[in-house]
Amino acid sequence: MNRLEAPATALFKKNERCSARTVVNVGGARSGKSFAVAQVLIMRATNKQGINVGVTRKTMPALKMTAYRLFTDLLKKYRLYDVKNHNRMEHFYALGKSRVQFFSLDDPEKIKSTEFNYIWMEEANEFTYKDYITLLTRLSAPKIDNCKNQIFLTLNPVSSSCWVARELLAKKDINVIKSTYKDNPFLDEEYVKTLLALKDMDENAYRVFTLGLWGENKNIVYDNYAFAEELPSEGEEIYGLDFGFNNPSVLVKIVIRDEGLYVKEILYETGLTNGGLIKKLREAVECPGSYIYADAAEPDRIKEIYDAGFNILPANKSVRAGIMSVKQKKLFITKDSANLIKEIQNYVWKTDLAGLTLEEPVKFADHALDALRYAVHTHFSREAFKPAISFL
Repeated sequence: MNRLEAPATALFKKNERCSARTVVNVGGARSGKSFAVAQVLIMRATNKQGINVGVTRKTMPALKMTAYRLFTDLLKKYRLYDVKNHNRMEHFYALGKSRVQFFSLDDPEKIKSTEFNYIWMEEANEFTYKDYITLLTRLSAPKIDNCKNQIFLTLNPVSSSCWVARELLAKKDINVIKSTYKDNPFLDEEYVKTLLALKDMDENAYRVFTLGLWGENKNIVYDNYAFAEELPSEGEEIYGLDFGFNNPSVLVKIVIRDEGLYVKEILYETGLTNGGLIKKLREAVECPGSYIYADAAEPDRIKEIYDAGFNILPANKSVRAGIMSVKQKKLFITKDSANLIKEIQNYVWKTDLAGLTLEEPVKFADHALDALRYAVHTHFSREAFKPAISFL
């Protein structure tokens, strides 16, 4: 950043060094995330070979008030701005051989024939996942210096149910850069006091804007998980199995490590007979001696699988106690566990007519979560649990 003669925060350095195709900057208010991304893009646009940069927000009025203004203000600060290079009608700025295009995405047709090296989605939670995919297809400009074309997202973590949290973070080649007001050393002291005062005014606002944490849906059952690229190579392996036919049969693999439980969806398939399921288990269970904890409501199916040589046990199906067992552990879910991720992000407690939360989850789309609960709860409490199946 020295060539722009401007101070740079640690956030700038993290974004500059990041090589992921998608870089998600999620954090509290005034953490400096937008400033850092703008700095990175301006620095890269000074490349003598020239690049194409897209800066977007869902609507043009909102864009003009935020990222558009920030970008042009920084150009002026770095003495790179010349009004002759600024086309206000078509909303682009020519920076040497580079072109910075400012556009809204209220109509995706506007960018149909465009191509970029870098795109910045400001207030990314305003967009949709489909918008994001559309923008990814526009990262088609020729690479410069063999560097990967990238898309940057900046947003406050207002809701854990937004598409960024629910659909994007589990994908591959994604890097998340988290930030709070503490990452911005240039923040006014009075504003810091305002952020800290939110603790006594609104708990959720304090989480989002001060701590930079995802806004809580009070009815979400599980919030004790993060994403992992893959399962670790070492650790104790156990499995959870939920039977189905019209509903999917589900097998999850869990690797127990000191720091938590690593979980991977292995099987999620409808229409499986027990014979078909056993064939799948032979392919999936690497160590025949590994515990498989299965739905105790299907004793005949459990016996057949046991007779086929698997170390299968009927699970303790206590729902409330099982959920509490899972919530006591830190979960790391592999990013390719698509159905498990979708279930856990939408698994909520029931509410009564008055809106009060009940101690019972909504029974819907929870097959992988049942398998997870069977394994975790039964494995860690099996000394106190006596299965009511005589053949074991």
